[in-house]
Amino acid sequence: MARRISETGILNDWPVARPVTEAELSGTFWSFGLFGHQPHAAFMVLAPNGRVGNYRNTNEEGWLVLRGQLALMSHKGLPTTIFDRALTTDGEIITLLGHVRSPGPSLIHILQRVAHPAHPLHATPTDASRDVQFLKRPSLPARPNLVVLRAGDTSLHRKWAKDIADEDRCWDLCISSYCSDPAAMLDEADYLTHQPHQRKFQAIHDLFFKDSPLWQYDRVWLPDDDLMTKWSDINLMFHLARENDLDLSQPSLLPLEGCFIAHDITRQQPDSVVRYGEGVEIMCPIFSSRALRICRGTFRDSVSGFGLDHIWPSLLGGGPSRTAVIDAVGVIHTRPFGQNYDIRSALVEEAALLNAYQFEAEAPPLFSAVTP
Repeated sequence: MARRISETGILNDWPVARPVTEAELSGTFWSFGLFGHQPHAAFMVLAPNGRVGNYRNTNEEGWLVLRGQLALMSHKGLPTTIFDRALTTDGEIITLLGHVRSPGPSLIHILQRVAHPAHPLHATPTDASRDVQFLKRPSLPARPNLVVLRAGDTSLHRKWAKDIADEDRCWDLCISSYCSDPAAMLDEADYLTHQPHQRKFQAIHDLFFKDSPLWQYDRVWLPDDDLMTKWSDINLMFHLARENDLDLSQPSLLPLEGCFIAHDITRQQPDSVVRYGEGVEIMCPIFSSRALRICRGTFRDSVSGFGLDHIWPSLLGGGPSRTAVIDAVGVIHTRPFGQNYDIRSALVEEAALLNAYQFEAEAPPLFSAVTP
């Protein structure tokens, strides 16, 4: 049972923290700040590879485990706080305390476990069960990657060119149907659900419940159902995401008539394979499994999806090291933007969501090409 935080004694009254590991802490969510004060960050991520997500400060630019203790690291590679006291509940560390290593007054940093912020406009009860029942699912995944497609009656997945043999696919297909007759898609997918009354990311959130079989995949692509592509390109896309160790990526958009491109930065660039940058669009993101676990909470009650493209790379620690547009693969976006949602409402939702995550906009993303 966790001990109550006391205003006196502070570190001396707290149990010594048990040893921790990088694997245990990677992808966990915390509020962070000075003990007894409002937090600097109400939602901070100990993101993979020692990155700090959703909080930017040169004094806490990264994190690592030193001699079994969590350390926040400065941009100079020096520890700024080492957390050596902790409270636990059922064996899980829920609060950490550590002295700030500075020449000034003695200060104490506190980390406390938190969940994703509730959606500021459309929050649903967090204790309500939303686990999905599969109409069809295999006993075991057949392939390492997964395509999760929200598909309506006019979905274009039936027109994806099957230019490779079925046994050569490196991806399984999960269809989350919102069509009038989901049974018509039984033979088209490895997994099938019927979720007719949800928006795209709400439905995908519910597919990835705690013990969902979909967590067994290495990477997951979440395309809209108005995209045209071919099977071999999906293979290549997953291959390049794996080869370049990408946590967040997307295919580029082909510069063709009839391909609607909202952000020119996603337009396919010649002589480029992968362009590293600060983010991707919501129409066709590819997540590594570890990135999806971190970002899934943003899906729960999102109606338009606006704002998610800013929040995802922030939660993963920012920077272009594992975020990219894959120019070697181009898809066609066949539908003009704004046809299935109200733009003004979407912009209101975006502003409220960014505020809920304390997101601070920075310079526009810059992409750098990796050539053959």
